[in-house]
Amino acid sequence: MNQARSFASLFIGFIVFGVVLWIARTVHQELNDVGFAQTVLIGTGGWATGWLVGFLLSPSTSQEIKKFSQAASTISAFIGGFVLAKLEPSLTPLFENGRLINEPIYGIRLLIFMICFAIAAINMYVYREGRRY
Repeated sequence: MNQARSFASLFIGFIVFGVVLWIARTVHQELNDVGFAQTVLIGTGGWATGWLVGFLLSPSTSQEIKKFSQAASTISAFIGGFVLAKLEPSLTPLFENGRLINEPIYGIRLLIFMICFAIAAINMYVYREGRRY
């Protein structure tokens, strides 16, 4: 029963990812924006990051618990220091002169990243938890 639920969650996750891609394509056509490949890359990055987070949140053995807690602390230290310091100069132009609000594609890309991240994290968590029992 749990394995069927695990596979069903994976299937639903891929369907949602497909729907998000279809919506992104429709939005890009409406806005006459040629950055569809960038949007797909942002969605894929959200998907991959979500899978990693879902994987780290669902250890299945005591050995994995030790390894995952060590990996999580290393990743959080890396993100907290290096990535945020390097990311800040890239994000500054987005907030100048109301650019983020005036150009809707940036908000759409942020939503696509967040949707893909959340669905992938939930997918991986449910899949690993279902396979454990």
